[in-house]
Amino acid sequence: MRTFPILISTLALTAIASAQDLRRGLLQADAVLVGRQVGKRPHGDVALHRVQVIAHVRGATQARAVTVIDWPQLSLHIRPTPRQSRLFCLQDASAVAERLGLPTDGGPYYKLVGWAGSHPLVGKDVDQDPVVRFARVLADADRGTSPEITAAALAHMAITAPAPVRTEVARLLTERGDLRSKLSGVHWTQLVARASGEVDDIDYKIALAELCCEQRIDGLLDALAVSLGPVTDLRYARCVGRIGNVLHGEGAADKLLARLRFVAKDADRRMLLLAIGATNTRSAADALLRMDRADAAVQAALREHRSKRARAAVSKKSARSRR
Repeated sequence: MRTFPILISTLALTAIASAQDLRRGLLQADAVLVGRQVGKRPHGDVALHRVQVIAHVRGATQARAVTVIDWPQLSLHIRPTPRQSRLFCLQDASAVAERLGLPTDGGPYYKLVGWAGSHPLVGKDVDQDPVVRFARVLADADRGTSPEITAAALAHMAITAPAPVRTEVARLLTERGDLRSKLSGVHWTQLVARASGEVDDIDYKIALAELCCEQRIDGLLDALAVSLGPVTDLRYARCVGRIGNVLHGEGAADKLLARLRFVAKDADRRMLLLAIGATNTRSAADALLRMDRADAAVQAALREHRSKRARAAVSKKSARSRR
């Protein structure tokens, strides 16, 4: 399954140096299974983890157990955990096993993919575990399930699954234009409403906002701006500002300024100003520079703007305040 990033490479909204990249592990794995480590032994510079297969998802379908090769001396390295049921996203390591002289009857040999979040715990009810369900949707797609059915299943999970799976699903749909194109108007209405209404899980909220931006949903900026204030996370203000830039260009600042006239709470005003600054448009800089630069919220918004004019205005104000 290939990915088709469109606007996301331009947006850089979330600074997706994400702690979770389960979707990438699932897509790049040669085999995906639910397993439990039942033994471990050293072999030179590597460790050999014997993993009992609890449930197959994709690949290695005939194996009742597999051996995972691990390099213990690598500090930043995912490795199997004893006595825990986990999802294993595995890459073929038969060539490594042959080079190490490992016995053929100890195979099949694999190594864990390196993506963070790609070796999560799995609950007792494997069939109902959200991680496994996500993995199976992608596996079924590889086996020929139609894009329409796959997209609908993923949209449902993006709205209803628990964290962090729902965030991973949203990011996958953001990266997959072929699947996004199969979603219905009802799906998009639900996704926009969820993006607008979420106030606690900011990573998830931003992932949904990015997803809807990729689809260029009408009225999206207004829907997202409603949360500015109730959500005080700077990352979200930046997200809204940059989405505004992508969708409306120089007109984004005017749309957000129109909402500014009707807010009374300081938190709402501060977040709206930050989002205006984060549009990084000329019109935003013009508007902010007409405001009272002694206002801390205006200063913060100018700092979010990346233009030389905005930075210079903040520097001048700081220099005067030190005198």
